[in-house]
Amino acid sequence: MTINGGVTTSIFNGDLSFKKELNLLVVRRITDLTPSQIINVSLDMPNEIKLADYKFNIPGKIDVLLGAEIFYELLRPGQIYCGDSRLLLQNTVFGYVVSGSVGDEVRDNNIHCGLIRDSDLNTTLRSFWELESIGVKNENCSSEEDVSFEMFKQRVHFKNGRYEVELPWKRE
Repeated sequence: MTINGGVTTSIFNGDLSFKKELNLLVVRRITDLTPSQIINVSLDMPNEIKLADYKFNIPGKIDVLLGAEIFYELLRPGQIYCGDSRLLLQNTVFGYVVSGSVGDEVRDNNIHCGLIRDSDLNTTLRSFWELESIGVKNENCSSEEDVSFEMFKQRVHFKNGRYEVELPWKRE
């Protein structure tokens, strides 16, 4: 999956009681149609329940994939189990979403796998670990600190998966 750039946008619900600005990555396609085929399901739920997506059981394009950094902000108190089915309605800022198992009704012979590689993140993490490793030198070190650092480098060794350290003695 190639990242084509980024965009800052706002998401909000129908009554504008929830609004959030998000930084999103732009990709050509997040996934195939979801669900992969029509799911024949009838929900036994109260009439006053508003679904976030009334076409949840019909294959459709996924426009935005929200991550864990916002997921829990979307949830609201309230879960409803749908009769004898294994479906659950979870309240969110957008309305109730349907989740659960549909059993053997859906047969999807496709295997789905995804990987996102962020080169900038990789470079940033590498720089962080290099800064944290032995050898970082503060340009404002005193000569005594320079001597101490050199002694440290001479006396600390990594052998057979372990650090061996000679006791440093300060000469007076």
